[in-house]
Amino acid sequence: MTAERPWAYSAFPVEVRARRMLSPHFVRLTLAGSSLVNFADWGTDQRIKVVLPLRGGGIADFGLLDEPTPHPSDWYSRWRSLPEEQRNVLRTYTPAAIRADEGEIDVDFFLHDPAGPASTWAATAVPGDRLVVTGPDARMGWTGYGLHWQPGDARRFLLIADETAFPALLGILRSLAPDVRADVIIECGDAADDLVSAAALSTARIQRVRRDSGDSAAIERAVRAWGAEHGEGARSDAAFYAWIAGESGTTTTIRRYLTADLGIEKEHVSFLGYWKRGGPLVG
Repeated sequence: MTAERPWAYSAFPVEVRARRMLSPHFVRLTLAGSSLVNFADWGTDQRIKVVLPLRGGGIADFGLLDEPTPHPSDWYSRWRSLPEEQRNVLRTYTPAAIRADEGEIDVDFFLHDPAGPASTWAATAVPGDRLVVTGPDARMGWTGYGLHWQPGDARRFLLIADETAFPALLGILRSLAPDVRADVIIECGDAADDLVSAAALSTARIQRVRRDSGDSAAIERAVRAWGAEHGEGARSDAAFYAWIAGESGTTTTIRRYLTADLGIEKEHVSFLGYWKRGGPLVG
């Protein structure tokens, strides 16, 4: 890292420029700010943090907006030291689109039911609302920080996602060569929120699993069914790679099944939690 930018990420003050409902439970917010001209477009599943305004508006003073943006060991520890009611909510997202030359990014918010703090905010956000995002800074050059998609030379894929990971999944699918093999298992409570199948991507064979409020393991069963049919071939294929994203506990369980039960090398499996059932996921 350079002395000028001590960390791979920077904080970008932004405001809501536009909003659009994509489906019953997806709202796209276009976030704009002059500093976004330095936002690095690395694509695929690029992780960012959305720092939501306090209930009365604004960002608490915990160092995040210092220039240059300090290392997380500094600002995050100061954030943790604040009383809970004085902490801005932090949540993980992947941009649906980045237009750094226009100073804009699109972030697609899945509106959970029951709603957490991010869903509650996104459901009522309007143009002019101010917040902060942290993301890769182009002035640092390529660092790769925040990318979980590391397929190397893989040519055969298993991609698993719930709604919160659809923007990242779509970014990954757009990056695939047309001649690779990709099995995609998605979990969706409402078929109208299936933004993945609607994209009609020829590189993927998509299986949609319906989730209801009384069943949190439907996607796990679908992955086990996939493993019963394809697990042996995946284990012996050096060109196989799996990517799992969605609810934190579910992604961890599925990764354990792929590596411990099916025997797939851990280096061939990436996973990312976007949310946590029953509580916040802020790390």
